Amino acid sequence: MAGRVRRDEGVLRGALVCVVGLVLLLLAGAGAAECRLENQDPRGLQEVTVERVLGFDELRLTDGRGVRLIGLAPAAPLREVMAPLRDLRLHEGLRAALEARLDETGYRLILRPGRPARDAQGRPRVHAWSDDGVLLAAGLIAAGAAMPRPGPQPEPLDACLFAAEAEARAAKQGLWLERPEALPARTLDPLDGTLRQGRLRVQGEVIAVRETPRHWVLELDGPLDLLIHNDDRDHWPNLAPESLNGEAVIARGQVYPWRDRLRMRMRHPLDLEVVE
Repeated sequence: MAGRVRRDEGVLRGALVCVVGLVLLLLAGAGAAECRLENQDPRGLQEVTVERVLGFDELRLTDGRGVRLIGLAPAAPLREVMAPLRDLRLHEGLRAALEARLDETGYRLILRPGRPARDAQGRPRVHAWSDDGVLLAAGLIAAGAAMPRPGPQPEPLDACLFAAEAEARAAKQGLWLERPEALPARTLDPLDGTLRQGRLRVQGEVIAVRETPRHWVLELDGPLDLLIHNDDRDHWPNLAPESLNGEAVIARGQVYPWRDRLRMRMRHPLDLEVVE
């Protein structure tokens, strides 16, 4: 499993050519154009003023409504040396970045309902643009202040979020300025509850690949299975999972227990890389 990790983190060779260096840059440029406000259907757009930020992705509007911004997940704060385990309580940094961006725009936004239009708690889910036409979530992600989190149903603007992440990675912005070391999968302990309190970068060799009705499962040489859910397969159009059998990989995500092992869901090719 020894080897040098490719500089373009998260890019899988072979089956994942869709995210190889140059393509990422092209997608970032194309995505930026398609994400701008002037390229959106004006139907359903609404100008609003934000009263205050309630959380890292929740806003209270001056008309009394509360809305959730689509696409944002908290990013770990930078430290001089970053550990493999990152704290999940990362709201403060992203909230501060969101408030700073809103302050620049005078707390004025243009909203469009997402798909679905409401979350499980009934709160409106919205895409938001500032007056300069920049998709708010994509701007924060491109600055390295957040990570992309698409909604439960695929939307065209999802590509904007991942293009913004690719841009931040390439520029080593914010979250991507430093990369934590990868934790060997064989050292994981399924009984260690602290592992479920943060996001991990884990390195291991794929020793088995199987398919279930709901997942592709990549079994590592340790008590960890990497899952690619059916709902996420649109992000992996050219992946033949069997091609990863025997490969050393680095995965990024949050672990959770499953029987006597741990699992980690791979939501996008940027969360998985092959070690050269």
